[in-house]
Amino acid sequence: MWEKTSSWRHLASALGLCLVVAGSAALGAEHRFDGVYSGKRVLTKGSASEICPAEDDVSVTIHGDTLTFTNNALQKFTEPFYPDADGSFGQTYTGELSGTVHYHGRIIGKVIDADVSNSAIPSCEYHWHLKKAKLKESKR
Repeated sequence: MWEKTSSWRHLASALGLCLVVAGSAALGAEHRFDGVYSGKRVLTKGSASEICPAEDDVSVTIHGDTLTFTNNALQKFTEPFYPDADGSFGQTYTGELSGTVHYHGRIIGKVIDADVSNSAIPSCEYHWHLKKAKLKESKR
């Protein structure tokens, strides 16, 4: 009897360990897009002007379920970010000063391609093409 009970305990412990490891892997995958991305936004709708630059630098920081971006019009603008497992995303965010910002796109590897519009400047729409910054390796 003790031998069977002991075997079941070992099996239960091993199964529990497997579930913990699997759960840890799932948590790690949840934030696999975290990082800093930079590149350009290019005007896809509207006429180039001071309000709608034809091209502009953009930087994006993804951390967990937030995306923070900076361009010439908005500085450190934070929005919710809930990508699908395949890297596709689409969000609409309404802020007091910024109007409604709608963005949708996909992260493939270390590249974000997204289309972005802002109701505060409805005549301008942009395509973002951003690359993830390489992590600096520490010197030993």
